[in-house]
Amino acid sequence: MKIQRRTSVYRRIRVLVWILFAAGVFAVAVFPFDNRNLTLVLVGESSDEYEIRLDNTDIANHSYQILKLPDLPGETLITKVRFLGAGKTMRIMEMTHSAFYNALADPQASHAQWKEEGILLSGAAGQMLDMNDAFWEQMQTLSASFFQERLLLMGGLFGIMLLLFMIAAVIEDWKSEYNQNNHSPVHEVKKFISDMKKYNQYMYYAAKTDLKAEVANSYLNRLWWLLEPFFNMLVYVIVFGKIMGNSIENYATFVYSSLLMWNYFSKTLNYSVKLVRNNKDIISKVYVPKFILLFSNMILNFLKLLFSLTVLIPMLIIFQVKITWAAVWILPAYLTLILLSFGVGMLFLHFGVYVDDLSYAVGILLSMLMFLSGIFYDAMTTLDAPLNGIMLVLNPVAMVIDTMRNALLYGMVSNVPQIVLWLVISALLCCMGVHVVYKNENAYVKIV
Repeated sequence: MKIQRRTSVYRRIRVLVWILFAAGVFAVAVFPFDNRNLTLVLVGESSDEYEIRLDNTDIANHSYQILKLPDLPGETLITKVRFLGAGKTMRIMEMTHSAFYNALADPQASHAQWKEEGILLSGAAGQMLDMNDAFWEQMQTLSASFFQERLLLMGGLFGIMLLLFMIAAVIEDWKSEYNQNNHSPVHEVKKFISDMKKYNQYMYYAAKTDLKAEVANSYLNRLWWLLEPFFNMLVYVIVFGKIMGNSIENYATFVYSSLLMWNYFSKTLNYSVKLVRNNKDIISKVYVPKFILLFSNMILNFLKLLFSLTVLIPMLIIFQVKITWAAVWILPAYLTLILLSFGVGMLFLHFGVYVDDLSYAVGILLSMLMFLSGIFYDAMTTLDAPLNGIMLVLNPVAMVIDTMRNALLYGMVSNVPQIVLWLVISALLCCMGVHVVYKNENAYVKIV
């Protein structure tokens, strides 16, 4: 009776959390936030940036007639214009130099000259740009919209909901008979750390063995790890190059760097779904923590990714991509991807044991996600609002790819709030995945 009462209480708690989450999402959706200030960033030919601040009150009151430019170092070629929202790293729109030139009411009066590669500004002190009415109407729409910020707040509520669910599960297991078998949540944390230390040699050894086995009977050996992403990149550049190549600088590097991230994510998830079934000979004979097998595959994929970088680095040199300090921001992007891969992979590992069709469903979902993650296009400039905002907030793969490319190719730190949000959510998913697998791993052998 006590167990039934406790189960009933925890079910009510979960229902309450869902209700609070729905109420929070509704409140964020309808709350009348103030209009946001806008920051226009004029991007020069050498990736130099010049900021123009627009006050939200002045935008709403139609106070602006012209854009007053900051002091420019003589004649300056502007290649594109970014529009930033509440945070300086949050892009809400981006204009090509062609679109920005067309937004000028009188280019001659503004002393702006059209060039094939950009807009040439004179750099005279106090230079003004006379923008047309359509431009200012667009600024009013951007200032009034708080769309991406609302999505971020909703994502934060989702993270809180995951945390509450995890706390409820911890308390439920702690109070149940499950705890009597030394499988309390606190014990699981200690066991996870202990297993990592105990099996780390096996994990690296298995990864190295799988690497050797993949190329044991092939003529080209490890070259396949280079050729696969490289030829995929060539196909996509040929297919999409005519459409995107003119609007995206260094398109081959743009696609190749994205494919490296995508391949790591997709291969990890595809492997995780069939992990238990594919390793049933090991699992049925000796005890190996299931996450060790997933980690081993992730190390394998990461080593192949590092090997593929031997093509990316020469591409950066050939296309004369200027590497800046912002390239450090690649590391948080990859860390988010790795944590997300492990967290989702652990959940797929568990459900893949019980649902035979899950591998087919995951394959289809990954195929769809590939084209929804901006690998072949810039989601911000190619997609219309609000779809571009949705992509860069709610699709973590699109967000980390966009963050990596901006840091590597354009010397820009971007998507900082999104990175923080998805780092937290990914860490929570990792905790949930480890808990679920530890709780159920003894039953896997009976099923497979």
